[in-house]
Amino acid sequence: MKSQFAFLAAAAALSLTAQPASAQQRALSDPVVPHPDPESLFTSKDPTLNRNKQAALHIQRNLLKCNEWNRASEWLTDKYIQHNPVAASGLAGVVYYFTEVAKRKPLDPCPALSANDPNGVVMVSAEGDYVTILTRRIVPYGSDPNDTYTTTWFDTWRFVDGKADEHWDPATLPPAPPQASNTVKPMAPEAAAQRVADREAIENLMWTYDRSLDMYDAKKYAAHFTEDGAFGQTKGRAALEKMITDLVKGQEDRKAKGEPALGTMRHFTMNQYIEFTGPTTAKYHYYHQTVFGNFGRGDDPDRPQVVAAGNGVDDLVKVDGKWLIKYRNVGASTDI
Repeated sequence: MKSQFAFLAAAAALSLTAQPASAQQRALSDPVVPHPDPESLFTSKDPTLNRNKQAALHIQRNLLKCNEWNRASEWLTDKYIQHNPVAASGLAGVVYYFTEVAKRKPLDPCPALSANDPNGVVMVSAEGDYVTILTRRIVPYGSDPNDTYTTTWFDTWRFVDGKADEHWDPATLPPAPPQASNTVKPMAPEAAAQRVADREAIENLMWTYDRSLDMYDAKKYAAHFTEDGAFGQTKGRAALEKMITDLVKGQEDRKAKGEPALGTMRHFTMNQYIEFTGPTTAKYHYYHQTVFGNFGRGDDPDRPQVVAAGNGVDDLVKVDGKWLIKYRNVGASTDI
């Protein structure tokens, strides 16, 4: 008999390991079936065991099923020591969890325990100061949450003067979330080549953007944006082009009045980092400085003046194979 059992166990194990890695093991056991009259299990001819079993019945029915947590002190001591790793000890803590965290609402009237309860009682055992209740636990399959199997849960209490003073169950801490892999998957040769080409195109875009701005070339400047591209609150190529022409006109008007005007303009972009967010989208991270020559200070027309510095993150998009600026964001810059 022993060798036959060993053979059957080995055969079962072999059949499980032969399954594909992606297939989840299916339950081989018979289903867990609750007792048809669960409350009848909470009695004993021994007065002490009967008192403890009746207190366990109230915990199972009035607290865990009917959520009458305002009555918890009738069956739990103030100390109520917990050995469930996700629950703190103490009566106040367990009441707070079920009423304020789990938001359990009392059932009125409170029905008796039933074989139809999801956590239906299977067996009750009492010995000395201890009472153990076995209950059904319905568990969904990870591969198909609509399909379930059953297993057995237990709760054990130690009673002092008819109240539960200590509790055990098989609960464990939830698993840690999967960690993102630090391993960078190698790109296919075609994708790697395209990434190099995109990076070069973006670097060229941002260089010519600064150059067209420094040369006050309004049309070329606006062409670096998408049709609905924006610099801050200025949106659309027509508005962007006007922004530059208005800047030039304003400086020419100041010169005509003999007032100080901007000299040579230079934009310095540093510490650039291109973050590809998709095949046709990217973010351009950078520090920047804006420098003007003269700016009406002193007699030297080429004396540089740093007028602004900061950092920015621009949104870029690839349209018809060409990288353009969707949103130029230098909002983090601070004037000096």
